[in-house]
Amino acid sequence: MGSIFLVRHARAAPPGILAGRRDYALTAQGRMEAEALRRRLDGQVFSLVFSSPLRRCLETASILLCAAQNAPAPQLCPELAELSLGLWEGRDKGWIMRRYPEVWAARGLDPAGCPPPEGESLKELAARVLPAFERIKAAARAADGNTLVVGHQAVNRVILAKERGIGLERALDIEQPPCALTRLEL
Repeated sequence: MGSIFLVRHARAAPPGILAGRRDYALTAQGRMEAEALRRRLDGQVFSLVFSSPLRRCLETASILLCAAQNAPAPQLCPELAELSLGLWEGRDKGWIMRRYPEVWAARGLDPAGCPPPEGESLKELAARVLPAFERIKAAARAADGNTLVVGHQAVNRVILAKERGIGLERALDIEQPPCALTRLEL
């Protein structure tokens, strides 16, 4: 049995901006972060690769796989797209707190159940992501090798909360900085 290497994409959005589903490309710093992670993963062979369809994930996967021999192309998994932040996407926290103070406060009290305006809650994200991740795990077991999965901060937090057996209300406590790597044994 192999492992699943769960990676958060490298830095993409401008500092302080909530990206959500906005399709940002990697920044220069993000490309350097992905290169550093590629060097850490040097020698790993991946039987399968899955990625969110957003550019920042695909670019991160491309950098991670560029030196790998016989690496498969990433399989796009739309369910791994980042949490929709609705009207908050592309905005900074200050703007959001001034414009939507009640929703911001309610979301702080119930991060799993309170979505941003026109966005999705962590419960809705989990309903989309977790069945897809179960399919990825089944494919990884069948492939009997290592699998690379490149996702997003909220997506990976939901996956890791489930894998660690903790509730969604604590998912936001899970660290997922740019290029975070978590190895999950199958």
